Amino acid sequence: MRAEFFGLVRQFVDAWNRHDVTALNLFYSVNAVRELPGGVRQDGIEAVRKYHEGLLRAFPDLTLDYRHEFTAGTHGVLEWTIKGTHSGRLETPWGSIPASGKQVEFTGILVWEMDDRGYITREKLYADFAGLLAQLGAMKVAAPA
Repeated sequence: MRAEFFGLVRQFVDAWNRHDVTALNLFYSVNAVRELPGGVRQDGIEAVRKYHEGLLRAFPDLTLDYRHEFTAGTHGVLEWTIKGTHSGRLETPWGSIPASGKQVEFTGILVWEMDDRGYITREKLYADFAGLLAQLGAMKVAAPA
């Protein structure tokens, strides 16, 4: 499973970097569930598609890189970094952020649960949203003491 998962990760990252939403959606089961910080839940492949399209609209030059990937049984973990220019409106479950033109870099982790065919059935996202919001000027960060 390790070699298969590594191949899946490479294809997933390549699809992000091609901005190929159709290819990205092929990694998910039709009834996939995404869980985001703050108790936000997105159900189904349509919600997954909207998320991918929205992120690519907000960051049309988005690149995704990964540092580590791990797998155990039907679970996988991917540590990633996203870089891009905030050129479009960013729609989030917590509100909308108009384009700022700022370059950003933020990190996160995806935890995947996969079915026996290798489709992602559940995705839990952990990301440095506070760092992203601070880079966009949407959140003030206190100076270190």
